[in-house]
Order: sequence, then C-alpha cells, then structure tokens
Amino acid sequence: MTEELKTDESKTEEKKGLIGKLQDITPDKDEQVALIGVAVRLGIVVWSGFILTLAYVDLPGFQKQNFDPTFIASVFTGALSTFGLATAKDKRGNGGGVTKEDMEAMIAKSNTQQAEQVIRVQTPLTINGAEVVTTPQEKVDPLTQRPIDPQTGKLV
Repeated sequence: MTEELKTDESKTEEKKGLIGKLQDITPDKDEQVALIGVAVRLGIVVWSGFILTLAYVDLPGFQKQNFDPTFIASVFTGALSTFGLATAKDKRGNGGGVTKEDMEAMIAKSNTQQAEQVIRVQTPLTINGAEVVTTPQEKVDPLTQRPIDPQTGKLV
C-alpha cells in the first residue's frame, strides 16, 4: 500500500508545471506574479544582450549580423533600468543633470564675460531685468553738423 502512495505522489510531482512549482515556492499570488515578472524581465535582458553581442562580435556558429542595434540597445537599457541599473552615470551621482549651483555659476560667468543681460521669466508673467542707464548722446544733423534738440527734434 505504501508503494502505491509513493508512485501516486511521484506521478503528481511529474504533472506539476510552472504554476505548480510556483505554488510550492510561495503560496502568495502577488509573490508569484512578482517572480514571473522578474523572470520575464531577466529573459528580455538576456535576449537583448545576446542580440547586441551578435551585432558587434563574430561568435562561432553565428554570423555577425548587420543591422542598426539602437532599438535593441534601448530595450536592453530599459530592461536594465527596471532592475535599478543605469548604463551611464554622472560622477557626482545626480544622473548628469545640471545643479542649481552649476546654473548660477554659468550665469555669473556669462554676465562677466559678455555684455549681455539675463532676464528671468516667472509665472505669473513678470519680467525682471537690470535697468540700463545710458548717457544721452547729442544728436547731430548729418548734413549741417548742427545739434538737434532731443525734445523737439529740430535743429538748434
């Protein structure tokens, strides 16, 4: 009798598929879905990495493929990013963005090097800029070389 139970148990173990094995690992449905998701993402990383390798390397048994690998590279980096990995990082660790201090330094440098004015536009729309005071120059008539009155516009 015990032999029959053993053979029945071995037959049920053979019949278990992927879902049965997942249920043995964890009974929680959310964890099962998470495991399947990780497996799918890992499969995409492996597949896209292999295709990218074929684009650049001659492997024995596989011909070097001639195609534009940008799409596969974007799939590869996207799948890697779901695992928290990034293919390019800034040395400072901010993802390559410009910090507020960097922006202020660039503005200060451009203001000292060139005769330009920085205007900041904010919402609601307000335009703030420095007042430029110019010394009025005397206008002169080009034909007679006589001065022109700035208020009336007539020759003096």
